[in-house]
Amino acid sequence: MTSVFKIQDVVLKVSYEAQSIVPTMPSVRSENKLLSELVLCILSSQEKYEVALAVMKKLRKQNVLRVPKNKTEFREIKKELKITLQNPVEYKSYGETFSRRLRFFVKKTQYIINTIENIYLNDLTIRKILLQEECIQETRKNIINYSYGLGPKQASMFLRNVGYHTEFAVLDKHVIDYMRLMGLTTISEASFSNITAYQKIEMKLKSYADSFNLNLLHLDLAIWTTMRNLKYSHE
Repeated sequence: MTSVFKIQDVVLKVSYEAQSIVPTMPSVRSENKLLSELVLCILSSQEKYEVALAVMKKLRKQNVLRVPKNKTEFREIKKELKITLQNPVEYKSYGETFSRRLRFFVKKTQYIINTIENIYLNDLTIRKILLQEECIQETRKNIINYSYGLGPKQASMFLRNVGYHTEFAVLDKHVIDYMRLMGLTTISEASFSNITAYQKIEMKLKSYADSFNLNLLHLDLAIWTTMRNLKYSHE
């Protein structure tokens, strides 16, 4: 059994290394790339990240996912999405290759279609949404409100991945497990009924990060990597 102190040492070491190698995430400016990142976060909800990423790569390769110029193109995208997401994809995990369909592909297809319609057929863009508010917390709420199938965790991942801000935590199961080990929370799973509850746990992790002079971007990624590898090594 790996000790709590050893796990913390590994997490901090990885965090400091990441902070020195990649100080921040590059800012994504292309609208098509912003859409891809948003959809990837929808796909990865309750799904292995490798599967969601494989689906996203397939959508990009086949030019299925794109910003619609008009209602006619939007209808074409709807049709293409429904066909593409129902088919299995190949993905790699820890050196092995697997093949299967995306979990909840029917529901997620509709989420993506509704999100595209809600944004682009209402004379909006993701970039415009990101610029609507100066407060980063309000921006996160806006991303959730304009999207479908996106909770605080996925919205935080999106905003972090596009380089919008480093002070968001992606509170998935691995991160929550680590916080419990460190005595930062008593909740048993990464499930939050609302954004307020999410922010309370996030602030606890931020205070922990601040105590080690780290930002949430690097600490969160280090926790996810360490806890995920630890879980895999014990399987």
